[in-house]
Amino acid sequence: MTQVTVGDININYEIKGNGAPLLMIMGLSFSLRDWGKKFTELLAQHYQLILFDNRDAGLTSESTRPYTIADMADDAAGLLDALKIPKAHVFGVSMGGAIAQQFALKYPDKLDKLILGCTMVGGTCSQPGDISGAIDGNLSGLLFTPTFIQNHQQELAEFFAATTPFHSQGEALRRQMQAFGTHDTCDILSDIQANTLIITGDKDIAIPRSNSDLLAAKIPNSKLEIIADAAHGFSYSHADTTADLIRLFLQQQPNSEKKIMKNQLDAIYQTFREYAEAFNLLDPTQVEPFFQVPSMLMTSDLVVVMKESKEVTGVFAVLMDKLRKDNFKESKILSLQVSQLSDNQGLVVGVAKRFNQADEEIEHFGFTYTLRKVEGDWKIIAGVLHEPETLSNS
Repeated sequence: MTQVTVGDININYEIKGNGAPLLMIMGLSFSLRDWGKKFTELLAQHYQLILFDNRDAGLTSESTRPYTIADMADDAAGLLDALKIPKAHVFGVSMGGAIAQQFALKYPDKLDKLILGCTMVGGTCSQPGDISGAIDGNLSGLLFTPTFIQNHQQELAEFFAATTPFHSQGEALRRQMQAFGTHDTCDILSDIQANTLIITGDKDIAIPRSNSDLLAAKIPNSKLEIIADAAHGFSYSHADTTADLIRLFLQQQPNSEKKIMKNQLDAIYQTFREYAEAFNLLDPTQVEPFFQVPSMLMTSDLVVVMKESKEVTGVFAVLMDKLRKDNFKESKILSLQVSQLSDNQGLVVGVAKRFNQADEEIEHFGFTYTLRKVEGDWKIIAGVLHEPETLSNS
């Protein structure tokens, strides 16, 4: 056990590997042991890992007072100062991802690149999930898919036997949950300037992946990666994939000549969400205002250039009539990525499914929309519906 005093606590930490420093921040209740041996060994081949226990977890001191996620970011920054590490990459998962967000906002000079795993922006912007497993002890169901659990029963039994004794309990857990419950960076994420990788699993029930879509939409220089058949504990169940994504991201050289554009990601994201909601009404007059004419629409059945507003309503009237015949109920966006290409041009790429009134899937498709800023408002100038694909933001 190695500890160092930071503020009013003694932080338990461990350093593994050599290379550029990578500070790893664990989530609610868990300790540094929960990263797992395989994952940390893979990363330690390339980086100097700084693993530590948050306050009220593992072998770090219990707090003597209530605190916030911002206070926990202060702990992380203080640990780097104590270790005389002026700057580091930061990887945080779940609540650790919330701490990493605050770290990026409060200590940009200490941050190289940022990695956010299975986390959220908090506040009213987030979609809540099921974290009951953290309270009732069903950690396998919280972290992993049923298939992974079935195929790794003995391994998981041994893993939890070794890690659970170091998890937060009682008042310590209550303090951590209170801190996480008040986390909210919804209106300030655009202030994060670090190159950011966002990773989540497509089967995460604790923090659903729509929260990662929102992070990618709100953080200017961000990239989203979704790991298939992975849940909240993806860094353990998919250690090789996660380590590869992190290594490739950290090895990429930033483009110092890239123009820093005025960030409009929130506006592009909101415009597209409102368009999607309007489409679900199956009223072509509701979607027409979202298009700038002339504009283009391409599906598997048609390619059309709409030169006037009435042509927009005419085209969508035909599309929506077909959906009515299929007993359409709604479209649900499964994943969404927003990019700002210039000061007045944006790109939205995603995957969605359409369902009928019986909640049966009637269509699974990918979409790519180009938007342009016209007199202060973002308008669609081109839309393409295509085969669904695994998304990878650049």
